[in-house]
Amino acid sequence: MSGIYSPGRVITPGLDQNVTDRLVLRTLDGAADLLMEELRSLPSVHSIHQLSNDSVECTVDGRLSEIAACSLYSTMAIALHDGFLRPLEQSGQTGVLATLPTPIGFRVGCDDPGLRYPVITAIERELAWVNQPGSWDVNLTRTADGWIAEIGPLSWMRRFGRLERLPWSTTPLVAEVLVRLAKLQPGQRIVDPFCGTGTILLAALRRQPSGRVLGTDRDPRALAIADHNRQQLGGLAQATAEALPYAAGAVDRIITNLPFGKLVGTHHANRTLYPAALSEIDRVLTTDGRAVLLTEDKRLLHKAIEHQRGLKLARQRLLRYNGATPTAYVLTRPRERR
Repeated sequence: MSGIYSPGRVITPGLDQNVTDRLVLRTLDGAADLLMEELRSLPSVHSIHQLSNDSVECTVDGRLSEIAACSLYSTMAIALHDGFLRPLEQSGQTGVLATLPTPIGFRVGCDDPGLRYPVITAIERELAWVNQPGSWDVNLTRTADGWIAEIGPLSWMRRFGRLERLPWSTTPLVAEVLVRLAKLQPGQRIVDPFCGTGTILLAALRRQPSGRVLGTDRDPRALAIADHNRQQLGGLAQATAEALPYAAGAVDRIITNLPFGKLVGTHHANRTLYPAALSEIDRVLTTDGRAVLLTEDKRLLHKAIEHQRGLKLARQRLLRYNGATPTAYVLTRPRERR
């Protein structure tokens, strides 16, 4: 995609325009409240409310670049409450659609031909858009809350760039959620001991550019991909989570997606891996440190936490995506250890 490369994101043409539009943003199932919290901090966004566990509706009134810079949602769509032609016409005049080049290519994501074909005909006739199912800018689709028009150029990958991945790599949106739970502060030392291709480290760098992000993994192939994804990562080392190459009390934040036996690792191996990794986390974390660990091997991690006296479970959050239902566990120091 053509665009301007700047501090970790790919910017599409038209983002500096002022727009007024009613939008639906989709995030991870279980993270809508985090997205709402972030949107409330943006001056151009208001009238925010949660539609479901994975979607938020809001009004944007200002530069599109401000809301586009939020990395906690995967897709942006126009809410089509008043039929579909009128909201699309309004957006084409003063909203998000006004930032796209014309003619706009579209598709109608509806399996019912009795609904799909009349919508296609009306849009071609009234808006002069081009029906391009294989190469679309706007996808009209039905949800439980009605019709929406997804904006392809403002999807996560189009805003921030495509990452090279392995089949078991953490998805970018999962990484963004884990990073929010870590509550990063400027200048902190942030480590992912199972960093793989670096997705979590890149999310941490987006969230806190002044942080020092470091990663270890036992797989040299994954580390090579992480290095390719973003040269400025640095601090990548081939090592195991049972023997981290960091001094005691030297790490402010640990954020990681633990192996839990679906695409990488096994439950049997985790019986020794989890306690050993928690022992190392306990060793390297600062007295006010924080760790965020994602896994579906939940009972095993709970048991390991109970036996690790230097860490306590502060909170947990269930996430759902791609058929998986892992939980993110937030660990801090017990009060007497601080």
